Amino acid sequence: MKATNNSVIDQFIIETSLINPIEKIISQLKNGEFRDCDIKWLDSRLENFISFAAKTLGISGILPSELHSEKFVILNNYALVYYKDKFNTLLNYFKRF
Repeated sequence: MKATNNSVIDQFIIETSLINPIEKIISQLKNGEFRDCDIKWLDSRLENFISFAAKTLGISGILPSELHSEKFVILNNYALVYYKDKFNTLLNYFKRF
């Protein structure tokens, strides 16, 4: 994501491409809208957001899969708590921009 010279536009981009999608995922996790078949999608989204966050911190050479080490097959309570925690951490990080 490339920053512009306009802070309003930058904030809009951050909200629409990072904050809103993460908030939606968190809401869906809380409402039990995901199933076991959604785990690969959740993992992919989590890894993409982690990778972007790492880039904003100047961290390179680390694979997102190394930062997201849990691999789930069943979306049980433990997995839900794990995903909620990770996405909430990312949400809090991106809200600081």
